[in-house]
Amino acid sequence: MSHSFRHHILSGLLVLLLLLTGCSVSQPAPAEGQSMVALPPTLLETSGLHCEQQDFISFNDSVGKPVLYRFDRTGAVKQQLELSVRNSDWEAITSDDKFFYLADTGNNAGHRTTLFIYKVPLNWSGLKQPYRPERLEILLPTAGKPEPYQHDLDFEALVYQQNTLWLISKSWQSQIPARYKLDPELTQQKLGEAMPFVSPGFLVTDAVFEQGTQEWWLVGYPDPRKAIWAYLSNAGFQPQIARYDNKLQVLETKALPTTGQVEGVCIDQDKQIWISEEGNKANPALLIQTALSSGK
Repeated sequence: MSHSFRHHILSGLLVLLLLLTGCSVSQPAPAEGQSMVALPPTLLETSGLHCEQQDFISFNDSVGKPVLYRFDRTGAVKQQLELSVRNSDWEAITSDDKFFYLADTGNNAGHRTTLFIYKVPLNWSGLKQPYRPERLEILLPTAGKPEPYQHDLDFEALVYQQNTLWLISKSWQSQIPARYKLDPELTQQKLGEAMPFVSPGFLVTDAVFEQGTQEWWLVGYPDPRKAIWAYLSNAGFQPQIARYDNKLQVLETKALPTTGQVEGVCIDQDKQIWISEEGNKANPALLIQTALSSGK
C-alpha cells in the first residue's frame, strides 16, 4: 500500500479507516523460529524486499528518496545506492545473476499509462552516484479511465524466473491477482496478456519464486474496504502468505506472524522465508523471519 493511498480515498468511511492505520498496533510475541528486527527510520516506508546472500535489499515507496539500501539481519544499513531517477512509486525488487530489477509500478490511483523497471548492477562497488540505471518501459492499456482503487492495473510484485520477468497485479477490482510476462531485454513493451492465479483471498503486495520446488509464494493483506472491524477495533491487518504450484494453483494459505502492513517477501540461501513490514508514526518498519521454509 503506497503512501498515496492515504491521500486518495474512496469514501468517508475509508478516511476513518486509514486514519486508524496510523495508530499503534501491538505485535504478537515471536514464536519459536521467528524473529522481528526494527528497521532504521530511513526505511520507515519499506516497500519491497530481496534476499541477497546474507543481506537484504529494500527501499521506500513514493514518499522516499530514490535510494536502494543493503542491510544485515540486525537491520543495520551496510551500503546504499542513490539512483538518478524519480521514485514515482517503487514497489518490488528481484534479480538475475547480473542485475537487480527495481519495479516503479505502483498505480493505486490508476492514473499511470507507463510503468518503469530499472536494471541496477548487483555489485555497487565503483558505481558513480547518483547512478543512472537502464530503464524498461511497460505500456499499460489505454482503453477506459480507471477509477482509483477500482481497477487491476496496480502492481506491487515482480519476479525473475528463467530469463523472464513476471509483473503481478494487486487486483483491487477483481481480487484475482494475475501475472504478466515481460522481456528483461526489451526497453519498451506492452503489458500483454494476464495469466491469473487462483485468488488467495487478499491483495498481493509482493511475491517470490522458489526455483528448487518450482513454487510461488505471494504475500499481502485484506482489502481495507472489507476488513472494517480490524481497523475500528485497532486490531491491525492480518497479513497472509499463499503457496502456489507452477500451474498457479494454490496449495496452502497461512497467517503471517504480524498484524502490520506486509510489503515484501524473499527466500534466503537457506530456504528461510523473510517478510518486511511498513512502519508508521507509532511503529518502526520491521524485518521478520517467519519460521516458514520453502522446502516444507
